[in-house]
Amino acid sequence: MTETPTEKALSASAERLVVFTDAVAAIAITLLILPLMESVSEVASKGSEGVSFGDFVHDHLGQFGAFVLSFAVIFRLWWANHELFRHIARLDSGVVRWSMVWTFAIVLLPIPTALITAYPPSHGSVALYGGALCVASGSLLMLGWHGRSHPDLAGDGTPVRREQVLASGGAFVAEVVATIIGSVFAERINFWAFLLLFLTAPIQNAIKSRWRKED
Repeated sequence: MTETPTEKALSASAERLVVFTDAVAAIAITLLILPLMESVSEVASKGSEGVSFGDFVHDHLGQFGAFVLSFAVIFRLWWANHELFRHIARLDSGVVRWSMVWTFAIVLLPIPTALITAYPPSHGSVALYGGALCVASGSLLMLGWHGRSHPDLAGDGTPVRREQVLASGGAFVAEVVATIIGSVFAERINFWAFLLLFLTAPIQNAIKSRWRKED
């Protein structure tokens, strides 16, 4: 009996997609260091006329901060994606679509990271950086929701857990709020607004506790 296109799509393994997205995240996280490497090369080319190590760190503190922030963000997004694909073993059009959107956001992130170190905080720079984060978390939310709505995608494994959907949803809401606040009040708050992300964990734990009581 000949398989229909839908049946063929559902029979396809997600392994190659996982390898591809892993490679994209690895390249994007590596690109984050390039602006700092260029700054080091510029100082080194000056030889004895170059600034001291302490002055270099002070002058490029924004670059160091942006690198650490974006490194942590991309790693977190990659890990969330990795955890989802522990429960998604097969592909369909929804998995491919939302994975494509997530990959686009990860590839985009090094660009606003470089821009926020080159220019003072502004409405546009905060909105661009926050927008990339929102697209990445939003696509993870939709991917998790899709996986939970289609348990057959788990194959012989367990479907996507509701806690994973909750985590992606919490991160997405926090990033949307932080982007709005940071971009509107760019002169005073700007990127500090993204500290709101640290509030998602206690809120999610409270919701999980309530779920356990109801179960």
